[in-house]
Amino acid sequence: MDIKTLPLLMIRHINTPSRPNQCGKNNGPPQNNPTQSRCATKLFEEEFGVKPIPLDIKEMQYALALWNAKYREIGAGPLRNELCYGKKSVNLWLELVKSFFRCSDHTLPLIYFGLLKPMDDKRYHKCLEMYKSLHKKFEAIFEEDAIFLFPTHPEPAPHYLMTIPKFFNAGYTAIFNILGYPITAIPAGLSDGLLISIQAISGQFKDHLTVAAAQELDKVFGGWISPCSINV
Repeated sequence: MDIKTLPLLMIRHINTPSRPNQCGKNNGPPQNNPTQSRCATKLFEEEFGVKPIPLDIKEMQYALALWNAKYREIGAGPLRNELCYGKKSVNLWLELVKSFFRCSDHTLPLIYFGLLKPMDDKRYHKCLEMYKSLHKKFEAIFEEDAIFLFPTHPEPAPHYLMTIPKFFNAGYTAIFNILGYPITAIPAGLSDGLLISIQAISGQFKDHLTVAAAQELDKVFGGWISPCSINV
């Protein structure tokens, strides 16, 4: 495959919401990955003469909300049902109290997300309309062979409890799963001793393009780096 003939696409940042989590928006733009994105695009420019094309896709601000709506549309049940582990029901308020004493079978973030109310019907249908618009845009982008670079997460790996206030950031990866596009995650080094990475995304059944892009970017970032010493 001649990778230098492929368009290279990227979103420079996702706009910060005017109000926290307004209508299910992500919590803000990538904080550490711009440098990695510049290194990635520099490789393609210098090695293959491929100039990146910046994209402005407003629906990406609502990525996790769109994923959630589409997940509901296909008939998936609420998260609390998944936490029953074969039982008829689970008392999440009791599990919340138990978690304070480390006696619950579930992590605090899972209990919290299980207690959240589902989106109302008005917002649900609005999110489905935005999903259709987003899907149409990506179908047009991937009509021809192309590689789309996007951060795996807007910041280095957070503490697991920080996924509660920042859980909309999971939309950076979840949205492409529900869209059905192949992704290859590319380790991009460390930031403050924590792992960061970039995603290479392409059209359906074009995994070979994302893997090829990852192989080239590994030359820049050096592959996976352990965040701590390993003693065997």
